[in-house]
Amino acid sequence: MIGKTVAHYEITGLLGKGGMGEVFRARDIKLDREVAFKVLPQELSGDPERAARFEREARMLASLQHTNIASIYGYEKVDGIRFLTMELAEGEDLSERLEQGRISTEEALNIALQIAIGLEAAHEKNIMHRDLKPANVKVDADGAVKILDFGLARAYSGDASDSQDLATSPTITAAMTQAGVILGTAAYMSPEQAKGKPVDHRSDIWSFGVILFEMLCGRKLFEGETVSETMAEVMKNKIEWSILPKDTPRWAVNLLRRCLDRDPSSRLQSIGEARIALQRGQYHEDEETVATSSTAPASRRWPWIGVVAALLVLAAAIAWNARGGTAPELLTQSTLMPPPDWDFDAGSPFAVSPDGRQVAFVANASRESDENTTAATSIWIRDLSKSESRLVEGTDGAAYPFWSPDGRWIAYFAQGKLNKIDAGGGPVIPLCDTRNGRSGTWNEAGNIVFQRNWSEGLMKIPAAGGTPEPITTLSQERFDVAHRWPRFLPDGQHFLFYLVSTTSQNTSEFSGIYVGSLGSDETRLLLKSGSRGLYSDGHLLYRAGSTLMARPFDAGEQVFTGDPTPVSTDVPGGSISWGGAQFGVSETGPIVHLRGAGATNSLLTWRDREGNSLGVVGDQAGYWEPSVSHDGKHIAVAMGQDAADIWLHDLERDARTRFTFDSADDRSPLWSPDDSSIVFSSARKSVGEIYQRPVSGQGDAKLLNTPGTNITLTDWSYDGRWVLFSSLAPGDQGWDLWALDMETSVAEPILDGPFNESSGRLSPDGKWLVFTSDESGDFEVYVQSFPDAKGRWMVSTDGGNEAYWRADGRELFFLQDDR
Repeated sequence: MIGKTVAHYEITGLLGKGGMGEVFRARDIKLDREVAFKVLPQELSGDPERAARFEREARMLASLQHTNIASIYGYEKVDGIRFLTMELAEGEDLSERLEQGRISTEEALNIALQIAIGLEAAHEKNIMHRDLKPANVKVDADGAVKILDFGLARAYSGDASDSQDLATSPTITAAMTQAGVILGTAAYMSPEQAKGKPVDHRSDIWSFGVILFEMLCGRKLFEGETVSETMAEVMKNKIEWSILPKDTPRWAVNLLRRCLDRDPSSRLQSIGEARIALQRGQYHEDEETVATSSTAPASRRWPWIGVVAALLVLAAAIAWNARGGTAPELLTQSTLMPPPDWDFDAGSPFAVSPDGRQVAFVANASRESDENTTAATSIWIRDLSKSESRLVEGTDGAAYPFWSPDGRWIAYFAQGKLNKIDAGGGPVIPLCDTRNGRSGTWNEAGNIVFQRNWSEGLMKIPAAGGTPEPITTLSQERFDVAHRWPRFLPDGQHFLFYLVSTTSQNTSEFSGIYVGSLGSDETRLLLKSGSRGLYSDGHLLYRAGSTLMARPFDAGEQVFTGDPTPVSTDVPGGSISWGGAQFGVSETGPIVHLRGAGATNSLLTWRDREGNSLGVVGDQAGYWEPSVSHDGKHIAVAMGQDAADIWLHDLERDARTRFTFDSADDRSPLWSPDDSSIVFSSARKSVGEIYQRPVSGQGDAKLLNTPGTNITLTDWSYDGRWVLFSSLAPGDQGWDLWALDMETSVAEPILDGPFNESSGRLSPDGKWLVFTSDESGDFEVYVQSFPDAKGRWMVSTDGGNEAYWRADGRELFFLQDDR
């Protein structure tokens, strides 16, 4: 080709070869300019439909004009040769630059910023790159960046659909047979792209993160000897964050963690956020805080907190939106990261100090960290005027923190007690015993209202400690299961709380936000809701769906005075579905909330006896109560938050299919001994129903029994006769253990004493029952004979729950704390 003239292009030299053709330097004789002349593979000539699709894509991509993107000038066919003419990007490509070693942190971040700016411009036009890698990034002598081949991977791959949601990876094609080309692409693929799943702009964000990591470290993040090994590393290998240079700013590390989240729904949702972080970093702003405008994209990974400052401005904005007029000061948002090697706890909401200057939160020791050997959970405090959070020593195992009115103390639940500790540090002071206590509030008169047991009404205790007194009572007429999430109103006498009814939250006429009083046992429904409510500056805040709402509220009269206004989107409910809402607020201060649907997500993971991960099943999602079939080929699992459905995952094909479709909450699936059918709990016609349905999906689910209580199915005996379930009746003090006789469809209690007894499972021979009880004051694992119950032995000695028999019945496995 060199020396030839094609149309009005004089070919002067070879620039490179790749899986999508050869690229030459050429001179446009008509316009007297240097161009890149890309000759496309012959496969296009033999496939007219594919060639036409490529032309449509090329024309669309030619409209993309940006200083950080190499533009496409034209697409032509002359003498049987199909070619593209493109802007000639001078300089060396990034892969050549990386062959010389790592790039300095400052230069790497500058290059990353320009890549992010270019990607953002393309993504705003719904154009993806799909093959972002160092070889497709040019850097000239002045450090200016050009992204090459934008979108051409899709155009060349010949996707069967013109939609934006394409399932086929566009980079591994029949024409790309050179190992170097394939490996170079596979190493930068997103996990979903490597799996052949649908991809979107978040795939480019992953590739961007891989490139930035490689620039900082001077080595590839994923590099196997074969294509399969490389793709396996992309999908499963643990990322070694410790190899990042010591001079890498913390905000840059946090940015990388978000870009390299394997779950697309939890990954950084917009490359614009990366651009903002990199720009802020250039001006040496707070290394741990990335400020965004109030119009920033809503979806973010769950370990980030969105801090809306301040609520007085927010209230003004709400009023202005409602009536029109002069615009108030702009609402701003900031994002805060969890402490290094810790993750925000999805069950305990954030607690904002009364003056709005500090945030107390519970964090879990990160399972990905090899350095963190401290307690599984602890309380941390973040002073919003500072860049780092501090650990509150002595709060091991803490949950549900709340502040004293003067901001001096933090109360919390741990080790079967309600405790308090000086926020500045000091000894832990026990206040009273609890049994799985949850949530509390503290008024200026020194009264604490809290939930002592998760299935009780609310209790009151002096802030100095003492004997709890009941202040609300569970109502059988309302099917009350629990009263939780109390919050004092400004008068210190009335309080908000959330009432949990055993009927489904989606259809319940009772579940919602109530108001109670210290001077009366009467309670009143304020709002039917699936979320707890908090009062702040004349508004009641609550979660509706995934939107945080603020509704004008007269705290003195305890009545609403206006219509609700949305405050923020994509606010998760937390891992506690009943009333859970991951936000916190002071009476006059900022709102703090998690952001992103991933907040309640989990990952199904296989582990060996030492706890080492052997692999994962599927992607991150809201999983509940997984059950493995006896032949080990399928997993049945509930998926969803307040209205879950049962899904079946085929382990051999790595494919998932939906098993139930009802709008009710379907949970706790169990396999029959022959794996031909599944039983599960639901609330389709009444609370606490037990259904059975063939695994084949043929026919409707059959109603077996209606206990009429809140239930969780835990075991289907090996002989097929018994289905065990835990039951919580209205007004009961705890869970009881029941058995459904599959021969007679009659359910009877096995253990129904004054303690919580649950998680019952029969040994393979049917002679022994293992279960969990808190009769000792802590939850422990016990074994007794079945069905005669002649003896009882405590198996665990330092806490235990959810015990399972080994297949031969000779060993038990159970959970203990976070292990």
